[in-house]
Amino acid sequence: MAGYGVTPKGVVKKRFDEIMNELHDDLSAGWGVNTRLNPKSYLNVQLTAFADKIAELWEFGEDVYHSMYPFSAEGASLDNAVQYGGIAREDARPTYYPIHCECVDGTMIRKGTLIKSNTNPAIQFSANTDTVISRSSFNIAKIRLAAFELGSMYTVALNGALYSYTSAGGDTPIDIINGIAAAITDIDFKIDIENNVICLSSLVIQKSHELVLSGNLTTESVTGIAVFASEYNGEVILPDGTINQITTTVPGLLSVNNIIKPISGRLRQTDVGLRKSYADKIFHRSNRMLESVKSAILLNVQGVNAVACYQNDMDIIDEDGRWPHCVEVVADGGSDYEIALQIWDKKTDGIQTFGNTEMTVPGDEGEHIIIRFNRPEYVYVWYRITITMNQKESLPVNYAEAIKNIILEEMSVIEPGKPIVPQKMIDSKIYGSVPGIAYIDTSTFYSEDPSEQPDEYENGMVAISPRQRAVTEETRIEVLLGG
Repeated sequence: MAGYGVTPKGVVKKRFDEIMNELHDDLSAGWGVNTRLNPKSYLNVQLTAFADKIAELWEFGEDVYHSMYPFSAEGASLDNAVQYGGIAREDARPTYYPIHCECVDGTMIRKGTLIKSNTNPAIQFSANTDTVISRSSFNIAKIRLAAFELGSMYTVALNGALYSYTSAGGDTPIDIINGIAAAITDIDFKIDIENNVICLSSLVIQKSHELVLSGNLTTESVTGIAVFASEYNGEVILPDGTINQITTTVPGLLSVNNIIKPISGRLRQTDVGLRKSYADKIFHRSNRMLESVKSAILLNVQGVNAVACYQNDMDIIDEDGRWPHCVEVVADGGSDYEIALQIWDKKTDGIQTFGNTEMTVPGDEGEHIIIRFNRPEYVYVWYRITITMNQKESLPVNYAEAIKNIILEEMSVIEPGKPIVPQKMIDSKIYGSVPGIAYIDTSTFYSEDPSEQPDEYENGMVAISPRQRAVTEETRIEVLLGG
């Protein structure tokens, strides 16, 4: 057994030919006869069968050994291995769309209410929870007079701030409407007047506000936000304004519309994705701030597919423009608010947050805390893969599809700020997964404009800045057979 089994260099298995030689050596020594003389003998046939079964046991033992570790296990064994780090494979999830629902004030949208897109084929979405659309949590509100009263005070309260107008003799209903609109000076709203109705629209389409009206005013309609899930798991991306069909009749529901970026769903996490996320998420118990922030976002925020964290611990602005003593998170996908919550929960006290996206989260004492982070700018990468066949081994029929899938899988988990090094991240995977290839020549073209078309491919690395993320898709991958 010396040199075989579990060694300091890992597991070393006995090959079939080594087992056959040992069996022949043992029998030849014991019987005093050379058992190798006749390869077609009855004894040699028996030894071949026995050696093959023993070799299978060695292979089984090697598989058991490798199934214990996240970076060599596969399938169910990988699920079991990552549990030791408190990590689990992400199940398939639908895409969640925050939908603007215009309703009669107080309308209940029940869980399971169906709406659909106007695309062909139509895609259905169902309400994720029971949601009441009312003036107490609105994004758009249309206000009209409930009573025309001269000399009366008309009051609108927005998030606790009062705005009033007192009608004078000779005022018409439209004069009162104009007076109320002029009295509202809240800079967070856009105010329009149409058909004697005041339309209050939040300038932030994701934000909900509270509205209180005096008894002589009422609402024509109220638009609030309800979350709907796609009927199928995975990423379902539709243009703004295309989810506008009501399937389930709901009394009081007037219209629906999608104008907010969705929280992307996903298919069940692949082995490649699980290994990559294991390496990132394992730090959720870490005492190091950047690792903890990154891990918390990946673990707890649906739709996030890549995160990069940077820190400036100097007393001056660094070369990337970060403020002194701040942390910068670059996150792709997921809810702005949920990401901000995780940053607030894991960052060290006294450390600023840096970025163009700002969200307000509640502090430990209920105070308002502004958390900043960044969304990556995409760099679109085109690939041209030219392969030369190995004359001694045939290519699989689906070699082009297999190569494209390898590239798509590797690109799906690449982080913001990580450069593209084809020889390291792609070529080695292709050699290991697609038989029959003697040589791979990988060239790339990249642009920040997705509509641009490649004019000339280049070999070498694609440089990516800290606030960029490299992305691709199947239509940008070309596989050629050369040589």
